[in-house]
Amino acid sequence: MKQTDKNKWRAMQIQYRLNLRHKAESIQQNWMALQQNTDLGALTQLQHLSHQLAGSGSIYGFPDVSRYAKSLNHLLQSVEPTKVSNDTTIKLQLADLIQELNNHYTDEYVADEPEVPLAALGFNHAKIVFVDDDTDMLQYHRAPLEAAGYHVIELQDIKQLSATVAEQQPIAAICDMVFPEGETAGADYLIALREQQGINFPVIFISAFDTFDSRLAAVRAGSSHFLAKPVSSQALIQMLANLLQPQEANPYRILLVDDDADVLRFYRQALQLAGYQIFCTNDPKNALTLMIKHQPELVLIDLHMPGCHGLELGQVIRQHNELVNIPIVFMSADESTDEKLAAVRLAGDEFIHKPIAPWRLLMVVEARVKRSRLLQQQKRQIMRQPELVQHLDTLTALPTLWLLKKDIEHLQQNRQPFYILKLNLNKFHLVNDVYGHGTGDLLLQTVAWKLAQQLRAEDKLYRQNGDEFWLLIHSADVNAVQKLAEKLLFQLSQHSEAFHANINLSASIGLCASHDQTANADTLMQQANMAQHEAKKTPGYQIRCYNSTMQSNISKRYQIQQSLKQALLDEAFYPVYQPIVNSQGMLKGFELLSRWQHSEFGPIAPDTFIPLLEEEGLISLLTQQMLHKGLAQLAQWRKTLPELTLSINLSVPDIADAQLPELLQQLLQKQQLPATALTLEITESILIQQKDHITKKLEHLKMQGFSIALDDFGTGYSSLSYLNNYTVDILKIDRSFVSNLSDPKARRLTLAIIHLAKELELKVTAEGVEQLQQLTILQDEYCHFYQGYYFSKPLTVNELEQSQWLKPSSQLLDN
Repeated sequence: MKQTDKNKWRAMQIQYRLNLRHKAESIQQNWMALQQNTDLGALTQLQHLSHQLAGSGSIYGFPDVSRYAKSLNHLLQSVEPTKVSNDTTIKLQLADLIQELNNHYTDEYVADEPEVPLAALGFNHAKIVFVDDDTDMLQYHRAPLEAAGYHVIELQDIKQLSATVAEQQPIAAICDMVFPEGETAGADYLIALREQQGINFPVIFISAFDTFDSRLAAVRAGSSHFLAKPVSSQALIQMLANLLQPQEANPYRILLVDDDADVLRFYRQALQLAGYQIFCTNDPKNALTLMIKHQPELVLIDLHMPGCHGLELGQVIRQHNELVNIPIVFMSADESTDEKLAAVRLAGDEFIHKPIAPWRLLMVVEARVKRSRLLQQQKRQIMRQPELVQHLDTLTALPTLWLLKKDIEHLQQNRQPFYILKLNLNKFHLVNDVYGHGTGDLLLQTVAWKLAQQLRAEDKLYRQNGDEFWLLIHSADVNAVQKLAEKLLFQLSQHSEAFHANINLSASIGLCASHDQTANADTLMQQANMAQHEAKKTPGYQIRCYNSTMQSNISKRYQIQQSLKQALLDEAFYPVYQPIVNSQGMLKGFELLSRWQHSEFGPIAPDTFIPLLEEEGLISLLTQQMLHKGLAQLAQWRKTLPELTLSINLSVPDIADAQLPELLQQLLQKQQLPATALTLEITESILIQQKDHITKKLEHLKMQGFSIALDDFGTGYSSLSYLNNYTVDILKIDRSFVSNLSDPKARRLTLAIIHLAKELELKVTAEGVEQLQQLTILQDEYCHFYQGYYFSKPLTVNELEQSQWLKPSSQLLDN
């Protein structure tokens, strides 16, 4: 097993620090040239240097260098070239960057850095570190391991591991799991070591405690090898031989093209450690020569290179018949939509944004080179057997559902117990809508990586497309499987620094056991899908295990869905009205809601039929029916209560309809009602999904006189930016906050929302008021409006007209 000279993360970081001094000098020289001669060539070079540092600073662990360089690059690009040398902001940003570069290079700092020894290690007398606080165990295994050709470095204290690895550069490690520091201390120290030094050698864990938690800790530490004590020396020797076997005779060939030598060095290191054969160049002309000579199976090209843009190089490559089918992946730190589209047209895929974490680089490369080689090797068979290329997901390098079905059939034939898990990300489409598909792809890759780290070697993770993942767990213990599902959801909830935005993930999981030996793979997957669908009905993180009643529920749901259109035609949906009162207890208006009495199943809850109408694209028809009926009724009531208002909920299709303002005006004119009589309630999800059009549309509706209420505020995707960017009159505090006012934290949050609204001069409506105690707390904070069962449930027209609500000057708070 061979390693190239100084091909270590530590050595590369030291070299990068040395390079920062030269970068600072070059930036100063070009800035002086620009000031003296207004040299546009110097400006181009400054843009190039800041662009390089923005990318390389991040991947080498210098975030401030990256941040200052990125800001400077943005300023240099945005200011008119003739004004750059006199721009005060640019001068300050440039000074900050130079200071930051010099901070990371001092003679004292470099002198104190330990020298990284060269490594030229093979199988004979290769160094391995053996960590165990049991001296008898170390002595027992030392002689057989040394007889097999290994030089054994013994450690009894796990805390010495980091220094020993840095000094001795072993090619593998054998490590006990349990130490005085904890039952998984061995794994914990290995995780820290990988993060600090970037080590990538194989590790074998041994432990006297063969538990699920111990094995899971081994997986998280990057090892798929776990041996329960007592361990035979022969087993260790055999496992080391398998782990340290020579590289594949025909490794995948990768070409890297980037003008930044630091970036090239970093990515070459990551890929070489993974076993790829790497060719590098910073010259686009040389790239073509290397491609013709070596016929790489994948080319990674930086977009922004002086003299030849990456897209131009890609076009040159595509002109050669022998290179036309070689996959190309573009890399860029910029987020230009035009460049993305051009990359898609040329390479058949979106480029990946820099900086690229090593694990993600490996995932992207593995997915593409495996597919490329498969297409090369199976070109003739593909025409007859297209499933040969359907077994690998090109985004995450995970197996697809085609292989999941095969694996299920294999386990069933061998009568092995297992569980199928289906995991679905909640509201993933919003990520694509808000942050773009590039971020969505990165999110899916991050999820795949996090999930894979939690699994044992015998378990498998699959993806077909979209935001759905499947897991095949070799176990008959439902408690263990549910515990694993909980850990998966917990991992997804942890914020990832890979994203520029603070994206909060939640997911739902459906479980299905293999108890029914007569069920085929499709049936079992359908059952897991049913369980996942049940889990998704409840917001947040949910886990559901399949049971027989789910089948009847799905059948009932299907029948309801099939009868929706006819119900709309028959106007079977009818309006109900929930009173809204003001702070003096006087009736302010009603919220218009819809109800449905199904001919077979009886009353159908809105939580059931509203999502189904949205799925079928029929929700706008219901909105229009309710508006017709509600506004006609409001016109009648306002004859005695002229200030009465009506609130109605608008869905995503409603607000996206360009004809909505005209429709509202027509209906109001027909009933001779002013626009101020109608309040339009929208949810935060509408603000997100319709972000490109919502501002102008809301402003237009406001100009027409309508009030805008933000419904369910405080749940899901709340952001103060919405309140600054959008025209909103009323905040409706979600009932989940009001119902928990007895909880101190929930109470503080609720009161904070009310105080925020006051600062922004917004009205506040509290939903779900059901108890006098809740009302008293909200009154003390001068909440403006209230609705909930404390006052009244939603009522039909007949119920309202028989009540006290429509009598003038009625006051309800004292009743």
